[in-house]
Amino acid sequence: DVAESDLLQAYRRQKSEPEDDREQAEREKSKQRQRRRTANGESIVVDFVASFVAGGNASFEPVKGRVLMSQRRLILATSNSKTDIPITSIFDIAVGQVPPEVEEFFDYTVMVGYIIGSQRRTTVIGGDRETIEKFTLLLFRAVLNGSQAQVTHPARIGGRVMDTPRRPTGLHLDYEAVTFPDDDGPLTENGDPFHIDLASVIFFEVLERTVDDEKRLVLSVQHVEQGRTVTSEISLKSRRKMNILGRYLRLVYHWIKSNVRDVEVTEQGLEVLVGLYSAGEMAAEVDFSELLGVEQAVLDEALETLNDEELIEDDSLPTSLTPQGRFVVNEEIED
Repeated sequence: DVAESDLLQAYRRQKSEPEDDREQAEREKSKQRQRRRTANGESIVVDFVASFVAGGNASFEPVKGRVLMSQRRLILATSNSKTDIPITSIFDIAVGQVPPEVEEFFDYTVMVGYIIGSQRRTTVIGGDRETIEKFTLLLFRAVLNGSQAQVTHPARIGGRVMDTPRRPTGLHLDYEAVTFPDDDGPLTENGDPFHIDLASVIFFEVLERTVDDEKRLVLSVQHVEQGRTVTSEISLKSRRKMNILGRYLRLVYHWIKSNVRDVEVTEQGLEVLVGLYSAGEMAAEVDFSELLGVEQAVLDEALETLNDEELIEDDSLPTSLTPQGRFVVNEEIED
């Protein structure tokens, strides 16, 4: 399980900032990135100092150096050596799993598996949780964003198999969702790009199916959509990318789940969560004390408790559910 971090909290706070402020901040970051380039013109998106064991070094002795990443490659550099890892060669990303050989040296790690020539190699990068998680999210995006996928949505609604055609689409990772943009037309009835809210996921598994007359891995994801349990199927032509996408889903899914495992929500609190979930964008116009049949003071107390448990974004209305809050509601709907 992946514990909560300040990074992921900061991500949610950033999403609540005014749009103009966010756009200005993004422009400034973009300018800074443009100024930081490698000798052959690659834009650097990651640059930090860390300890690492690079290239499957048999000594397992960590060294300190710089970790740099562009959209094309990951570079681990010390004063004496440089390990160059093409992004296209990465076949695995494992977060928080410290190999026994180096566990005495690191508190928190990401292990990257890659192929050079015909050899499989691994490198372990260690540091504080916030830095490693931030780097890992960027690494997942570098590997997967822009990939071409095939999606069947919905493949099932409840237990009913749907006759939905498989559609080609793109793939984009966000912390709270996986989005499937499609230039040929949306995969949803309302015209928006199809996305899977990771807090709505109930279950997922990897199956082997025949796609375009060849055996491929298919990721089957059960998630709650508008109060219904829906199954969507996603296929990437590359098994390497399918493996990494599965890793990403497990990472975020277990982070969300681990943060609600020990939370006990009262019946009153659950009613408030379900009410906020159902109201959606209309929440600001709903009189929740009247809807729930309780005094305003009782509602205020419930909101304060839910905010303390990090299930809602604010302790007063209007507010919205956090990923953990949506997870609690979706589990209730599934039950």
